[in-house]
Amino acid sequence: MKRSVEMEKKREEERVKKAEMARLKAERARAYEEPEWAKVEDDVAEDVAEEEEEEGVRKNELYCVACGKKFKSDKQWKNHEQSKKHKDKVAELREAFGEEDQDNDDEDADEDDNNDNGGGDADADGFVSADEVEKLKEHFEGVEIQTEEKGDE
Repeated sequence: MKRSVEMEKKREEERVKKAEMARLKAERARAYEEPEWAKVEDDVAEDVAEEEEEEGVRKNELYCVACGKKFKSDKQWKNHEQSKKHKDKVAELREAFGEEDQDNDDEDADEDDNNDNGGGDADADGFVSADEVEKLKEHFEGVEIQTEEKGDE
């Protein structure tokens, strides 16, 4: 019994000591003042931080144009590509592009549209940069994708 009381007192002392250490550490952090030589002008620091953030997001961001979804990893992208919803959306887009190409061919018979793959500047693996996504959004603004109801056939 006496031993457990002693253990409790030790534990309490340790808790108090840890709390005091944490308080001192926080106090030192609050009192820290950056040396003059290490200070950076606020405008420059903000601009650099914004540019780095934008570049980092664009480099690591994968975007499915068909579904309008962003992905942070290759694994997420690969899983999405295999999903039924993605495959359905891609099929719908292909149909829409096919119909649009037919309409354009009728209107612009003199124009050669054979070089248009419908994907903008997409890489061979289907990835598109964030800038390309914005261009595509502007290009297809107002275009509706119609879905067909799948019934018992």
